[in-house]
Amino acid sequence: MSMKAPSPRVVAAQARADAARARLSKTMGLLQKRANPQTIASDVVATLKTRGGEAMQTAMDTAEKRPWATGIGVALTGLFLARGPIYRAIRGTDKPKAPKR
Repeated sequence: MSMKAPSPRVVAAQARADAARARLSKTMGLLQKRANPQTIASDVVATLKTRGGEAMQTAMDTAEKRPWATGIGVALTGLFLARGPIYRAIRGTDKPKAPKR
């Protein structure tokens, strides 16, 4: 029983199949790593740090360029957030009146 050597086309097809199998295995490994909850969480934290830093830098640049506008914006925001206590202080009541039904 003598075995016949495979044709060059079969050898090339086998090499392509082996290469595709190796690429698929590598891709599956990368997907498993990226799907790990710890990896996802660390990516989110890194993204938030980067974007938060960029937002702070933009805010600082704006504050330096337009200090009056920044001050007015901060003051208006503070007044908006404290509108309940300010209203009660002006009206002289401890609690706002309940709406009538």
